[in-house]
Amino acid sequence: MSFGLSVLARRLMVDPAGAKASLKVPALLWEAPPQDGTDSGHWMMTDAGHSLRRPRAGEPLIMLVEKVPGRKNPFAMGVTVGRVESNDIIVDDGSVSRFHAWLQYDERLHTWQLTDAESKNGTWINGQKLPGKQRTTLADGAELKLGDVLLRFLLPDALLAFVDQASRR
Repeated sequence: MSFGLSVLARRLMVDPAGAKASLKVPALLWEAPPQDGTDSGHWMMTDAGHSLRRPRAGEPLIMLVEKVPGRKNPFAMGVTVGRVESNDIIVDDGSVSRFHAWLQYDERLHTWQLTDAESKNGTWINGQKLPGKQRTTLADGAELKLGDVLLRFLLPDALLAFVDQASRR
């Protein structure tokens, strides 16, 4: 599931406890670069519930790291990321492979891990290119690059802190 940051900000204003309780999984945050090099501060003005496929300047896109119920996705090992509709997380950019990577939660280590699916344009964590099909542990706040797309991996508390900080700008 993906939605604009303003949707989460509104939910937090209306029902803070309910919004916080509903965030049980990490998220990937995709921010568009500001058009003039500065933050417009207008992300709170978007239409509530508006579904975004790509972020807009001032309206980051939040993509929850979870399997999508009912989606025809034969890859049961983890949460798939890619350009096409069969993925759990859809990153609408031509530099992202149809099936680019997957995320898994390691129950034993209590960590999230990212694996590149031998994508054409590669996957990076904090500037380090991942070899294909090698699981790598993700830290909270890690910068991910899939093809040309920059994402940030945020655990629920870090996502809430990001929303709080963005709303104070």
